Amino acid sequence: MAFSWSEYRCFMGGRFITGIRGFKYKMGREVEPIYAEGDEVVDVGFGNRSYSGEIKLLQNELEAIIAAAPDPFAIEFTMVHTYIPANSTTGRIITDVCDGCRFTEIEKAMEQGAKYMEITTPLFVKKVKPNTTYKQ
Repeated sequence: MAFSWSEYRCFMGGRFITGIRGFKYKMGREVEPIYAEGDEVVDVGFGNRSYSGEIKLLQNELEAIIAAAPDPFAIEFTMVHTYIPANSTTGRIITDVCDGCRFTEIEKAMEQGAKYMEITTPLFVKKVKPNTTYKQ
């Protein structure tokens, strides 16, 4: 089942974020081939996991976050990304949780003719808990 933007909700800092315009988050893990006899891989070594993210907000959402915490780099927050199917009687709700998020930089910019300010900022993400699902 494919989800559309109209079925997406974001909960962050104790409230739903209605001014979100986009997001991305990713998970990674170090994987290293282990060589021994010959020239083929004989095993695989696994290293650290890593997470990162990015959020695109309307300026008023960012200003609300700054107003609540004058130093936006000092706050740690959890983002809950929920995908709610339009037909909730047959589909399942998918929830991904990004824990330990922090802003790493904030840049404001605007160009002539713009109707609104949109801010994209990278996030440090401590952990992503994907596919926290339940069936209705």
